[in-house]
Amino acid sequence: NKVKYIPNEVTNAHYNLALEEWVLENLKDDIYILLWRNDNSIIIGRNQNTAQEINQAYVKEHDIDVIRRPTGGGAVYHDLGNLNFSIIADAENAVDIDFELYTQPVLRALREMGVDVELKGRNDILIDGKKCTGLAQRISNNRILHHGAMLFDTDLTTLSKALNVRRDKMESKGVKSVVSRVTNIKP
Repeated sequence: NKVKYIPNEVTNAHYNLALEEWVLENLKDDIYILLWRNDNSIIIGRNQNTAQEINQAYVKEHDIDVIRRPTGGGAVYHDLGNLNFSIIADAENAVDIDFELYTQPVLRALREMGVDVELKGRNDILIDGKKCTGLAQRISNNRILHHGAMLFDTDLTTLSKALNVRRDKMESKGVKSVVSRVTNIKP
């Protein structure tokens, strides 16, 4: 299989998620890589309750798009300081979703740039114990979509105000805000 990069300068989250889905469902055999950014938006996981995940008043007041994606995982905030990536490949024998396999090239690239990162749990990339990238996957018609939202230079204040933190996460981790658990890659 050849690795093919699909350039994309569009920053509309609706378009970008639709493009990603179209590639998954229609382009076969090769491995496709997409790098993309979205204007201010919140991307909600397939199984999430939107009302619980976002600060609806803040999101409406600041005209932040809310879009549901077909993969699982948590709610993520995107702005032009994010770099999102998608890897779409054959998954003929995939029974279980394998985050590590598709995350290794991302970890390697970040480490080559001098960023000390680690894959923690199934779907988080961390710097110094703080999340800088969330990952999600899904399989469709023997193809796998692996994607992630990297916080490169994201406005963490807006992220914190736009997303609700589940009380159980705050209590179990002793955390007071989203910002204390996430970090940007740029610094």
